Amino acid sequence: LNDTNPRSLIVRLCDVLSSLRIHGVVFEDDTRSEAVAQILDFISAQTSVPIIGINGGSAIVLTPKEKGSTFLQLGSSTEQQLQVIFEVLEEYDWTAFAVVTTLFPGYEDFVDYVEVLTDSSFIGWEHRGVLTLNLTDDPEGTRLRRQLREVSAQIRLLYCSREEAEAVFRAAREAGLTGPGYIWFVVGTNLGGSDQLPE
Repeated sequence: LNDTNPRSLIVRLCDVLSSLRIHGVVFEDDTRSEAVAQILDFISAQTSVPIIGINGGSAIVLTPKEKGSTFLQLGSSTEQQLQVIFEVLEEYDWTAFAVVTTLFPGYEDFVDYVEVLTDSSFIGWEHRGVLTLNLTDDPEGTRLRRQLREVSAQIRLLYCSREEAEAVFRAAREAGLTGPGYIWFVVGTNLGGSDQLPE
């Protein structure tokens, strides 16, 4: 299925499910749209057909899922990504960090989980605060560059969408915050794909 707009995706999947004896669906797409995962979750809940999302938008981990859904996604959750990042931070003794988020859905849970990881640890983490960015009110990125410069930590945990990450890194590069001495960890369930974020 190459057309992943919601209507076409639902119609095509329903046509396939109603015309063939199917025991399950393995779904891969090259989008980064969480809408694909939501549609597949809905279809699984409504039809009781197991669906496995293996790449692209179908693999963006949804929590919680629809009641009755048997939709399995092969991706890592935000919590799993943070656990790995904190292992790396601990390994290199990088204990001082700041959190940078946008208003992307789930950002409050992200911040809360960072607090859980740092508060429940015996490591002396130095959490230097949370910067929440509103990118819609700053089309030129002037305020964004100023806000990024005000963050005192060299290590930054960024939670946002892929499109927002491109804007944040563009502003960070223009502000001189992406060179040697700055370490960014980008966290999110929709950042996958073969394309790289801008340098």
